[in-house]
Amino acid sequence: MVVVTNIKGFPDALVKAVENDSYSKGRADRSVTGLLTPPRQAALKEVYGDLITEDVSERTFALYGQLVHLLLERAGEHDRNALTEERMFTEVLGWTISGQTDTITLTEEEGWVVSDYKFVTAYKFKREYTGELLIPEEYEQQLNMYAYLLRENGFKVDGLKIVAIYRDWSKLEAKRDKNYPQSGAETHIVKLWSEPVAKAFIEERVRLHQQAMAGDMLGGFSEEELPECTDEERWAKPDKYALKTNATSARARKLFDTEVKAVRWAYEKNFSEGWVVEHRKGANTRCENYCLVSEYCEQFRTLQGFQDQH
Repeated sequence: MVVVTNIKGFPDALVKAVENDSYSKGRADRSVTGLLTPPRQAALKEVYGDLITEDVSERTFALYGQLVHLLLERAGEHDRNALTEERMFTEVLGWTISGQTDTITLTEEEGWVVSDYKFVTAYKFKREYTGELLIPEEYEQQLNMYAYLLRENGFKVDGLKIVAIYRDWSKLEAKRDKNYPQSGAETHIVKLWSEPVAKAFIEERVRLHQQAMAGDMLGGFSEEELPECTDEERWAKPDKYALKTNATSARARKLFDTEVKAVRWAYEKNFSEGWVVEHRKGANTRCENYCLVSEYCEQFRTLQGFQDQH
């Protein structure tokens, strides 16, 4: 169990709110959101759980998710053709998997639409320059696993939606940038996968987590046997070489993968005298800032050593 600290001296009300988090995956081996975490991270957390500490200052963002309960209660969703905060279970490859939807609403076609509420930054749903909106991959995966659970529990699923509430929305930014969310809250349609595709995905996630936990369950846990986190799971950013018009400039004219490419481009464009190429080290953003078990992870220590040498 993670021990909550208050090093930065947050008010007691926030401390208690974090400590009294009522979230539970129920009688399950993994929840839907748990399956989306890196298997290595999940396994290390179970092994070193009693040693992990987390400061209240790092947990306040989680309170946004808990506001959904109050929002739905105030909206009176339970008085309509809807079910709110239903936790469902199913068996996948010998494990019990659970998931709790925010709201599922009955349609006129006797099917159900899943609505998931997200308190997020506006950047999450900023459109591409082409105007195309890309739903974050992890959200599409999460909602389609909910759909799988619903089907396994006898529900017919007709659609998936995300209700995005932007906690940092700016009216001025919306006027300035047409690709920025144009209102403080938006509803986005999420692609509904076919049953075979959803089944294959959730089984693959369960299989990966089972493999990561195999050594521990057999009483012989060895970190060397754990699968390594992928670049995507580490939110890895590679080294870049920034071509700048002068040494004091904070902004790069252009970024390159190698120093040679940066220099070649500068000569081809006949850059004026004084330009420089700045080496910007890569980073493993999740490991460095958002992983509670990074100090116990040999892979992270190896990556840090590699970066220090470059």
